[in-house]
Amino acid sequence: MLKRLIFMFMILLGSIQGAEISTMDTIRSKILNSAVSLYFSARGYGKVENITVDTNKKTLHFILLPEGETQKLAVNIGSYMTLSVDKEEYLILRNVQTNRVWLNRIFADHMAEGIKVPLGIVSKGAGSLLLNL
Repeated sequence: MLKRLIFMFMILLGSIQGAEISTMDTIRSKILNSAVSLYFSARGYGKVENITVDTNKKTLHFILLPEGETQKLAVNIGSYMTLSVDKEEYLILRNVQTNRVWLNRIFADHMAEGIKVPLGIVSKGAGSLLLNL
């Protein structure tokens, strides 16, 4: 009987921890989704669709409909990280790959340090904290 109670307690505890992880993953995904969408649309690069976030691997995948074009661009972000500079928070997108060879070469040649996406608007000062928990 005691073994069953311990087993049930462990299952319940695991479910609670799983729910907390799932909630944090949802929050992180929403922050990343908002930041990336705002960044690309505000600069006139195009409209972002279908963002997929893997917060464990710290990768992003999305479709970009480039401004003035009819063909969509598949974008894979191989890694992301957060950076704080002078109380400003940024999402750094690295290892950018697309379905356009020429664009991949530009990213490789000129953007080794990554794309610096401001988090301030969408995270209200808690982006680094929430993304790194």
